Amino acid sequence: MWVIKRSGEREQFDSNKAKAAVMRAGVPRGEADDVVEGLLPQLYDGITTEEIYRRIHQTLEKGEAARYGLKKAILRLGPEGWHFETFIARLLTAEGYSVRVRQILDGECVSHEVDATAEKEYERLMVECKFHNSLGIKCAIQCALMAQARFLDLRERNGITRPCLVTNTRFTSDVVRYANCTGMDLLSWRWPEDAGLELLVEKHRLYPTTVLDLGRHDLAMLLDNDLILVKELLERRRDVATILSRASAEKALRLAEDALH
Repeated sequence: MWVIKRSGEREQFDSNKAKAAVMRAGVPRGEADDVVEGLLPQLYDGITTEEIYRRIHQTLEKGEAARYGLKKAILRLGPEGWHFETFIARLLTAEGYSVRVRQILDGECVSHEVDATAEKEYERLMVECKFHNSLGIKCAIQCALMAQARFLDLRERNGITRPCLVTNTRFTSDVVRYANCTGMDLLSWRWPEDAGLELLVEKHRLYPTTVLDLGRHDLAMLLDNDLILVKELLERRRDVATILSRASAEKALRLAEDALH
């Protein structure tokens, strides 16, 4: 059976991929088998991955459904890239780095606006974040070339040990080859294969606030007040109550508790 990806590409339906996606939402293996088994009779040749996503989402409980929607939730951190940069900074902090975002650093030739620097022990990373507003867009080689050029100009004066390129979508094969050749770190959806963006989020349970089923205005208010993570809503309950209406605040906190249950 053929499915149509967001990029328009066709591929054979793989039940193992569907099950893995459900399990990443925190569903036990046995229950994930049942979810996918229940999905199979609903499939048809030419179904889109978007429709498969929607049908699986309907079968999951509230907290599991929120986590299953992680890829789209990260997309909702846009349209600009600022909240995504902050989100990545939170993840790197959880990995033990000391992180600073949105700095102006002087290089050998010119000054550069750097999305983030991340320091740990004897390394200092220059982090370049490339946020895309569509899941079908891949991070292309131009992004890697720009990050490498910036790194070369900054490294001596700022003690940068290597560049790290991050995106909310995926990298082209050229970017992967170039990064392997130059020593550049990459982080994206499902890359590296054993430590991709979605696995890093699950590892630390640092879900973005946008996984919650809240209105666009309420989400924007929370993000603009630096409430980037679901867990931060629970840690800053008073702020949530101040920022949102009473009904919206109660809903946000209830959903946050469900998502982290």
